[in-house]
Amino acid sequence: MRNKASISIVYLMFGLFFSQNVIAKALRSPTQTGNEIIIAKGNIPTPEKYRKITTAYMAYAVKNIGNTILQLNSLKQNLKDSHVIKAQKAYIQAHQYYETVRLIIRLFGHTDRIINSRSSDFLDGVTDYRFKGFHLVEYLLFDQHNIKATLSAVDELLMNVNDIKRRLETEQVDIVKLIQSSSDFIEMILETKLAGKENIYSNSDLTDIAANVEGSKYIFDGIMLFVPHSTSMPIMKNYMKIIGIIESYKLNTNEYKHYNDLSLKDKAALFSVLTQQAYLLATLRATLNLDVYYKYEYLK
Repeated sequence: MRNKASISIVYLMFGLFFSQNVIAKALRSPTQTGNEIIIAKGNIPTPEKYRKITTAYMAYAVKNIGNTILQLNSLKQNLKDSHVIKAQKAYIQAHQYYETVRLIIRLFGHTDRIINSRSSDFLDGVTDYRFKGFHLVEYLLFDQHNIKATLSAVDELLMNVNDIKRRLETEQVDIVKLIQSSSDFIEMILETKLAGKENIYSNSDLTDIAANVEGSKYIFDGIMLFVPHSTSMPIMKNYMKIIGIIESYKLNTNEYKHYNDLSLKDKAALFSVLTQQAYLLATLRATLNLDVYYKYEYLK
């Protein structure tokens, strides 16, 4: 009797556990009814009319990652020649090139988390073994002035960035994700760079803001012919406002003043126009009637 009672209790507990899981699953995934179900696809086929845009963008991404590699190699050589200031400028330009296409890198696995994490992402900060990549190089070069450690960190970073380039040379991106990235670039500025949280050791967030705006605008320029004039005009005006503010801090080609030089007035103006721009760009998928979901016939 005791054994039967124990078995009954186990079945009862199992039943309760199973039913709770079913309820939880139902809450997460609403039941589909009818003869068709809707499935979210990871890779949505790009309509033929947009193929030229996506192909051109991947070439643009490969070019910018190639320039990132060139600047990282320049950083190494300058350090070996004891030209620290030139090495620091090479770091800023390497990260700038990377930031023009960073959101596309995010679409291909966790590479961006590995090579572009910040010390604030980890409980142990700069001493955390997972703190690697660009910002480790930045920390060692600008804050610690440790040439030997910087060279070692750059070698590891180069290995990963070269891997990114090889992957981009064989990958394609679908138009839906590409258009979403145009808005996400602007969101990324609002989340980190406008507060000066990206490059805290080199104080070069204005350079990266310019890079993110360039990356966003490059995408929009590609699809603008498909966008109604009434929608494209306010977006282009916003780009011009943003670029106008950033350009006032430009020193020369690919070089900007320190983030600390950004005035409170210009920071507020950027926050306002960037917020509006992120919203407008986020509506483009609906404007172009690009579906994120595809319907499939339910097979019994």
